[in-house]
Amino acid sequence: MQFNSDRALTKVVLIAAICVFSTQFGVTVIAPLLGEWVEGSEVPSFVSALIFSSFTIVSIPLSVSGGIISDKLGRKPLIVAGLLLYAVASALFPFSNNTYDWIFVRALQGAGAGLFFPAVTALLSEVTSYDERGHALSVYNMGLGAGLAAGPISGGFLFDIYGIHMPFFFCVVFALLSVILVLLFVHEPKTRSKRKKKRLSLSERERKALTLACVLIFFGIGVAAIMGALFSTFATADLELPDYELSTGVVIHATGIIGVILSAMFVVFVILQTGFGRLMKRIGEITLSIAGLFLCACGLIVLHSATSILELFIMSFFLGAGLGAISLGTLTLASKAAGAGAGAGAGAIEQKQEQEGRVMGIYYTVFYAGIGGVPLVCGALSDIFGARLLFLGYAVLLLVLMVVVWKVR
Repeated sequence: MQFNSDRALTKVVLIAAICVFSTQFGVTVIAPLLGEWVEGSEVPSFVSALIFSSFTIVSIPLSVSGGIISDKLGRKPLIVAGLLLYAVASALFPFSNNTYDWIFVRALQGAGAGLFFPAVTALLSEVTSYDERGHALSVYNMGLGAGLAAGPISGGFLFDIYGIHMPFFFCVVFALLSVILVLLFVHEPKTRSKRKKKRLSLSERERKALTLACVLIFFGIGVAAIMGALFSTFATADLELPDYELSTGVVIHATGIIGVILSAMFVVFVILQTGFGRLMKRIGEITLSIAGLFLCACGLIVLHSATSILELFIMSFFLGAGLGAISLGTLTLASKAAGAGAGAGAGAIEQKQEQEGRVMGIYYTVFYAGIGGVPLVCGALSDIFGARLLFLGYAVLLLVLMVVVWKVR
């Protein structure tokens, strides 16, 4: 894989992918456990959504401020600080025995992510050219999707075999390994401006592009949030998935099956990233994102009427493909908006570096608002109208949004 002749650049992109894998593994590793935990605790679905969303409730205010701090102090210190805080939070999970403990620890994880994400994506914007950024971000998204995919299946099976401590032990190890790689091998540009911070300066076209990216990712990532927060509870209570005994005598419990289904969704996300990267060069970031909305709507419609495991796997394919298209399209669009209108020359480079962290901070603020806000609202609506009707309603919302964005793009 060659972004240019500089091996150090390729190394930075790969390490960024490893780092985001570490954080996303921790995000979804608890997803298959929520349904069984909520059912055993006899609490409403809203509580499950709150546990999942507490991660983003804290991340939202830290994303913009973390991006601004990284503009001033550099990307590397914020990346390391975010990963270390994430590791500490993960180490506390096994000692969390009630609802409030889980909410607190998830919030602490979110604080680490709020520092990490704007800094690492701004770093990628700095070390890649305008043309090669989509390719670099597709590799980054592979790491993100791989972490999301490995989390559910690992959480389900590790919990069944080894108990509550083992899944979170892996979270700590992955985060600390990422810190070591960043400290040893990541060297960011040293041309950062020391001047007083200026107002964010984007052209009208780039401001519109950033706005569209934020709207699309808010509702698009909301699909992943709904699946992470509500699918386990839905599958456990509504579908009543049975345990399966393999020919070897090994019993796969419902948590393991749920983990496999969720992981399959994110495996599709990863596999299609390279293809989406090539497709994006032909049709553009916004069109790719709109296609992602359509695929996600199809997946939710399948989930609305699903009664078998086969239908759940079909649903996971549609949602994985849709989320992959939306994530890559909007992330690339936002990163290009950070410096597309800066022009050329040393002054333009300084201007671009001054605003990259803030632009990515805005993007991730909306990103986390979608992950945190959508499942909270949908969790409450699910308790009132039922999960199936909720899935159908959100699919209709995505289809309406698809038409609106197509007309204003």
